[in-house]
Amino acid sequence: MRIFLFLAMGLSLAQDKPAYLLYSAKGKKLSYKAALEQIQKADVIFFGELHNNPIAHWLTYEIAKDLHQRAPGKLLIGMEMLETDGQEAVSAYLKGEVASWEQLKDRIRLWPNFETDYAPLIEWAKNQKVPVYATNAPALMVRQLAKEGLQAAENWDSEKRKWIAPLPFPRLDTLPSYRRMEEMAHGHGISAERLRLAQMLRDATMAHFIAQAWKPGKIFLHVNGRYHSDYKEGIAAYLRLYRPEVRIVVITTEETPNPTTYRHPDPAPADIIVVVPETMTKTH
Repeated sequence: MRIFLFLAMGLSLAQDKPAYLLYSAKGKKLSYKAALEQIQKADVIFFGELHNNPIAHWLTYEIAKDLHQRAPGKLLIGMEMLETDGQEAVSAYLKGEVASWEQLKDRIRLWPNFETDYAPLIEWAKNQKVPVYATNAPALMVRQLAKEGLQAAENWDSEKRKWIAPLPFPRLDTLPSYRRMEEMAHGHGISAERLRLAQMLRDATMAHFIAQAWKPGKIFLHVNGRYHSDYKEGIAAYLRLYRPEVRIVVITTEETPNPTTYRHPDPAPADIIVVVPETMTKTH
């Protein structure tokens, strides 16, 4: 009988397939409740996602909902997926002045997967009257900088400059995440210098608009691709320059064959690591 129970327990464990597990920076498994306690102590939270990962999208939604429930009136949301020159239209949508997603799409640039992956969070924020901030630099300006270099920025007029971080933005070329872009650039046959400039423009702009929106007592949840915030580089590094007093928590998303046996690199890429099976269905 004991042997039967032991085998049954072993079979049960072997069949356990969690959709995700949370790990701390020290590699210890975290409960959602423990992770939320840690997140709630931050001023700014970066949720570094994989853009086609449904667990990351769902957890962002759940974290926003729970933070708002625990601290009503304190939550602010920012998104890499929304560009700063579209803020007026986004705000109009949240107020009900733009009636539908179709109308919103006529006014601003939206990612192809926006309605499936990010619209639920926007709809929830609209219903709860939670402010949503477009933080990313306009794509046309980013592409121009990547193509022409700093000369492009010198020719931008005051109207364009209001949508990005103040020029000249700080150069953080020595950060490992920017140095790694050398390999990416060579792989695509483009200038590493200009690729870094474009990435730094995005990161500095997102940090600048977060710094402007955040006020003491508020909690700012920012959704972005993990490369923009892993190791507290990218946006997080720029935010420390603009608002050194803010307490930052970084979440990242990892895909792995088996979340139960995950071992993170040293140093860890984030304060909280969302580990998802690599076989998880992709959203696009």
